[in-house]
Amino acid sequence: MATQKLTLVENALDSLEHAISHLNAMPKAPTAGTFKRIILDLSHVAELLFKERLRQIHPAFILSDVDKYPAATAHTVTAADALRRLQRIGEVEFTDADQSALKTIREKRNEIEHYEFSIDATEAKVVIGSVLAFIFRFATDEVGLDWAGRRIEDPAWKRLNEYAEFYEIEKSRVLDALNGSGIPTMECPMCGNETFDMEAEVCVLCGHSEPVLQCKSCKSGYFYSNVEYEDTELCPKCEWENGYAAAYCEKY
Repeated sequence: MATQKLTLVENALDSLEHAISHLNAMPKAPTAGTFKRIILDLSHVAELLFKERLRQIHPAFILSDVDKYPAATAHTVTAADALRRLQRIGEVEFTDADQSALKTIREKRNEIEHYEFSIDATEAKVVIGSVLAFIFRFATDEVGLDWAGRRIEDPAWKRLNEYAEFYEIEKSRVLDALNGSGIPTMECPMCGNETFDMEAEVCVLCGHSEPVLQCKSCKSGYFYSNVEYEDTELCPKCEWENGYAAAYCEKY
C-alpha cells in the first residue's frame, strides 16, 4: 500500500473539514464533548497555518532546532514558538483581536488536554466564532488560501458563517450596550474583550464568571487568574512592580 501524505495546508484543511462535520452534525443540545472536538480541531488548524507561513519564509523555520534542517524526523516548533518566529522573523503583525482569539483557544485547548473541561453554548459560540474569524483572515492574508470564498460558496461550509458572524455581531452589540452605560468593565480573561461587568462579575459577551478582587496597593480590580502569587493581594501591575522593587533592593 502506497504511503499517504498530507502537506501542511492539506493537514490543516482536513482538520477544518473535521470541525465542520461536527458543526453540521451538532444536535440541538450539544455536549461538552462536541465542543471539545471542534475546539481541538480549530486549534490544530491555526497551528498548522503558522507552520505553513514559516515554511513559506524558509522550511528550516518550522523546526524547533533549525540546525537539524532538513532532517525529516526533527521536532517542529510549538504553536507559541511559531507565533513568536512569525512576529520576529516574518514580521507578521497580529491585531489585538488576533491575540485575543489565540489566547482564548490556547487556554481552552490546555483545559482539554491537561485538566477538566467545561463550556456552555454561549461561550462556545464566542470561542469558535473568534478563532474562525482569525483562521480565515490569516489563511487569506498570510498564507494565500481562498478559504473565505469557499465558506460562502460551499454548502457544507455555510454553518461557519453562523459562528464567525455571531461573534462579530454579538461583540459589536455588547460593546455598544456597555458604552455610556456607566457599568464598570474590565478585559475578560477568557475572551479578551472589554466586556467583563465588574459589578456582576461576569462577561456580558462570553459568560465567563470570576470574582473581581481589589488590589490592596492601588485599589484597582483584578482577577485571581491573572496573578502569579495568590497571597500578595496585588494586581498584576503592582505585583510586577513589587517584585521588581524587591529585586532592585537586593541588587544594591
